[in-house]
Amino acid sequence: MAEHQYISKDASPCPGRHRQPLRYKASSRPSSSSLHSTRDSSPVLTSSDSQAEEHNLLQEDLQRLNFSDNDLESMFRSLDEVFRNAQEQETQIDVSELGVTDIHALLQRADLLSRRGRIDGDALIVIKSILDQMWWIESRHIVRAAKILADASRDGNTRKLIVKHSTAKHTYYSAANWRIPFGQSGILSFFLEVISADEVDSDLRLQSLRFVGNTCADTDQNRQRAVADGKILPIINQLRDSRLTETAIPVLYNICNDYEPAQEQARAGSLCSVLIEVLARDSLASKAVFNFICRLLDFSIDNYDVNLSPEYAVETLLRAASLPDLEVDDCVSLVDAAVSHLKTQRFQQHMVVNDLIDIPLSLIVRSHSSPASPSDLSSYSNIASKIRDPAEEGELFSMRRSLIQALSDISAIAEFSLRYADLDSRLITSLIKWLSAPRDQLQLCACIMLGNLARSDSTCASMISKFQLHLPLIAILQETSETQVLHSALGFLRNLGLPPSNKAILGESEIIETVARFWAPQIPPQLSYAATSLTRQIINGSPKNVQKLLISLSPDPESPAQSKTYLSLLLLLFERSDDMPTKIEVARIVAAIFRSLHTSNNFISQEVLDSVLHRLYELHPSLGRPLSMMVSQSQWPAIRSEGWFAMALMARSGEGSAAVAALLQQVEVFGPLEETIRGRSSLITNPPHEFPPNTNDDIERSGSDPRVEHETMMRVKDRENTMVLVNEILKNRVGLEFLGLVLPSDMLI
Repeated sequence: MAEHQYISKDASPCPGRHRQPLRYKASSRPSSSSLHSTRDSSPVLTSSDSQAEEHNLLQEDLQRLNFSDNDLESMFRSLDEVFRNAQEQETQIDVSELGVTDIHALLQRADLLSRRGRIDGDALIVIKSILDQMWWIESRHIVRAAKILADASRDGNTRKLIVKHSTAKHTYYSAANWRIPFGQSGILSFFLEVISADEVDSDLRLQSLRFVGNTCADTDQNRQRAVADGKILPIINQLRDSRLTETAIPVLYNICNDYEPAQEQARAGSLCSVLIEVLARDSLASKAVFNFICRLLDFSIDNYDVNLSPEYAVETLLRAASLPDLEVDDCVSLVDAAVSHLKTQRFQQHMVVNDLIDIPLSLIVRSHSSPASPSDLSSYSNIASKIRDPAEEGELFSMRRSLIQALSDISAIAEFSLRYADLDSRLITSLIKWLSAPRDQLQLCACIMLGNLARSDSTCASMISKFQLHLPLIAILQETSETQVLHSALGFLRNLGLPPSNKAILGESEIIETVARFWAPQIPPQLSYAATSLTRQIINGSPKNVQKLLISLSPDPESPAQSKTYLSLLLLLFERSDDMPTKIEVARIVAAIFRSLHTSNNFISQEVLDSVLHRLYELHPSLGRPLSMMVSQSQWPAIRSEGWFAMALMARSGEGSAAVAALLQQVEVFGPLEETIRGRSSLITNPPHEFPPNTNDDIERSGSDPRVEHETMMRVKDRENTMVLVNEILKNRVGLEFLGLVLPSDMLI
């Protein structure tokens, strides 16, 4: 876990000096949006029951505190010098109201106690009073005093151990406990006020930030003081000064790390937006500061209103995530923040209009590559896997998945289709190459984005006739086992199958033979549904593709599969599947078969039609069962209407009439038939998804409910189809005895 960051004494912006305000410690990415640190482990340790052991321990620790002047400059002696210079050069400092007449003597005593491992709290209160006076007279020495205090608030590099003596035992504290007295004495509140004040010298603000950041590190009592005083926002505002950015960032981290109240105040202060401004404005030299920005983004993006961010937010975050040699956890943090923005249409449109889609696409490629590999969108063949920790690989996989989801949303908006209508553009060319890439997630991204682009007949026709995109898609169906990739490829092919000119090409490419493997009952339902939906689209209006459904599964006349067809597999799927959408899609395929054979504009001779129909009924005795389900259910009125229409077409031939007459002997079919013809059918038992409920005001203004009008139209249409169905049966003189028994004379025309 990440430890707090101590802000070093060399962090002053002195001209001609190289600023290195941070001492970097490697950190790992926290597991949640709330930052967690490895606490500065400082438990209270009691001595042994043995007096001898206690004495030895004390002597040993006192020896460790025996620092020479060269090893450590005493805070109190340094402050004594600063205060004497201020009195000599500026004004008399008066702390008599605190009962102190000799500041020098007080600080000498505090220094002596400090050398013995004890903290003089009274001296700290006096120091706070002196700082107040120096502030009001605008002393030029206050910066030096602030620097001394900021140095003293750092970690154990100044002291390994501080010993506090009591009458019963010796208690050991870590050096971090200087921070608590700094807070109790009011010195912390003083510097918080300095940071909040207007027109403060940048050097003083810098040292004040250092003091606050070091004093609040791993010290919740002091963090609580900062939050209670509402000082998080003033610290955030320091980020707008590029001279203070690399100091203010770790200060915010030290206050917010693993402390939810500070995180809430930082979120309320739009920390996320300011961090994005920093990334866009500054070229950060410190890797550590960049790391802390990413850790701050982890929590500040939660419940954040992204509309507060500037237009360039996503571009800035993704460009930062694309920097070379970036740690995985930093990259993931930046991408997560960018994806949060891309859930809104404002940033989706900005990415499209400004032609910025290549940034996330390049990032997906780079996440597969070693640092030396090229990041060109089309260079998938040069991708070299970088050996990483399994946990890092998991993070990168999740990062790519979230980027692909964002790109899916972007490619679904209308602006995307308009902007990238030219299929010869560099972006689209790269995506086409990704269809053949040896990476599942590249194929997935390409299938989704190109599939969303395939919205018009002209685009779909060009994708097949000119670019032959169906070939790599069929290869994906044949070779890939990744469910998401298969599902997206099936959906893309379904879009390509809409134009009539594409159906024959797809059929000749053995598309039906390829998707048949997804009709097995053990296949995941989402794949079975997508495959049956694609099949229906391919055969709809294409008698030639219907005939491909009737091809035998085996050419061997001795094989049992010789009498089974691809349609047999679909009917078996209908019987065995528990997934209702899949069952309905199979039923719609059966309906589409009759629609294609009987109403298609494509030329098909009567001889061929009779042969196809004979094979259809001869090899598929259960052909009518899916249609029975369509007309007997009442949840989806449009599906029931489609079923009645298919039955009416089915009854046109003698074999079809016999099959329909057999279906009508089922109570669950004949009952709805009679209700429909008599006009008593209740078409809608559940509100259809395609008709959202209207308000009463809408109905009163229009005078009618569109949903009711639609129900009425469907009822009339269904009655016409069922009457045609009955009369086709009568015309073919099939089932007359049955119809005479069950149909009253007034139902016949």
